Amino acid sequence: MQIKSKYSWMKHVDFMVVDLIALFLSYLISYYLKFDNLNFAQNDEWTRYLFIVLILSIVINFFVNPYSGILKRSYYMEIIRAFQLAVYNLLLASAIFYAFKIGATYSREMSFVMYGIYFVLSLLLKFLWKKLIVSGKVVINTTKQIPLFVIGSKEGIETTIRNVTAGDFQLYDVKGIHLVDDKETSRVDIEGMDSIPVFIDDYEKYVLDNNIGEVLVAVRPGLVEEGVLERLNANAVGLNIVVESAVGFQPEDQYIQNFGVYKSLSIGAFSFKPGQMLYLALKRLVDFVCGLIGVIILIPVTVIVKLIYLLTGDKAKIFYRQKRIGQNGKEIRIWKFRSMVPNADEILKELLKDEIYRKEWEENQKFSNDPRITKVGKILRKTSIDELPQMINILKGDMSLVGPRPLVAGELEQHGGLKLYQKVKPGITGWWGCNGRSNIDYRERLELEYYYVRNCSFYLDILCIFRTALAVIKKDGAQ
Repeated sequence: MQIKSKYSWMKHVDFMVVDLIALFLSYLISYYLKFDNLNFAQNDEWTRYLFIVLILSIVINFFVNPYSGILKRSYYMEIIRAFQLAVYNLLLASAIFYAFKIGATYSREMSFVMYGIYFVLSLLLKFLWKKLIVSGKVVINTTKQIPLFVIGSKEGIETTIRNVTAGDFQLYDVKGIHLVDDKETSRVDIEGMDSIPVFIDDYEKYVLDNNIGEVLVAVRPGLVEEGVLERLNANAVGLNIVVESAVGFQPEDQYIQNFGVYKSLSIGAFSFKPGQMLYLALKRLVDFVCGLIGVIILIPVTVIVKLIYLLTGDKAKIFYRQKRIGQNGKEIRIWKFRSMVPNADEILKELLKDEIYRKEWEENQKFSNDPRITKVGKILRKTSIDELPQMINILKGDMSLVGPRPLVAGELEQHGGLKLYQKVKPGITGWWGCNGRSNIDYRERLELEYYYVRNCSFYLDILCIFRTALAVIKKDGAQ
């Protein structure tokens, strides 16, 4: 069970202030561009507009915590996060103004201009502020690091140290280590960190003499010398015991409760976090717009695909509809450009009589070299154009631009999959589609899908789209 500060979202409050300054400056610039003056303070409606967008920005910061690991992440990642934050602000502000009929005179164009300027300004100001902090010219200490001593095993100690000092867990400063299964190692060196001393016999005295207030026990307490933990706790040292069986579950789903006469670590049923609930609501709006644009693009592409098929002598229908399982187990029919011969289903039945083909199909639900695919179909699949008709499904609300792969009935149960898979709408591309595409086995694919469902966000969606585009350009793994 990992340790997390209740106030980790406040750790980088200075960056939130920088963002608010950027938003205010963006408002001034866009107001001036529209009215050729800065007399907004004399207009109650435009003053109210400014107040609302600033409050909404604070609310979004509270829910999505966009500053986690901000001092360590790359410039590329910073651009993605800044864009994500600007989109969140724009979509939420637009939704609030529309839903409550606030400010009929507000200009949509001004909102787009303002948040476009905000994206650039916030990126620039945060970059400058980060440079000042990293250079030591500005010292921000919103959360004093807590001295921590770790008791663990030789094999897993590096992973343990990284877990408790990464991201939001940077509030801990590891002062020393005791290895229960190693009496020879004197120091542990982890890349990017100062060397950490290892104590063999005298670590209890070291913890007390150096006023180390927290000890992380990353092994079974029974492996620690008898009486040590009790004495440390009696001397006002906090003990944090990792529950090995809970490793891998979401930390926010774990909590301690009374279970009869025992203290129990309970792992709650999966549910979306508040920030994800907001994301899912706004995502439908984004999907609708993308679906509408996609259907418009689909019309000329359909004509071109039909002509190409006719030139090859194939006069069969170019569209193919498949039964799939959507969100919450609902049956949907997805649209695709046909990439196989017209009698593909009959050929599949014959192929499955062959033991080699049958085994491959049972493992992956596809063939690595499918003889049913036409020459035109190979091109459609390599370029992912065969997926374009699914924009119709996105427009209808059956699918999303990004989400788990749509499954056939019984497929999830056959492979021992979890209902977690169906918590969100299936997508044209997904976390599986940009992490190996067709080059990974079925079990790995399911794990990637579960990761996406648990962590779904606009950030992951944008990353998926970028990675998928790169995979298509490189023709990596599409079959």
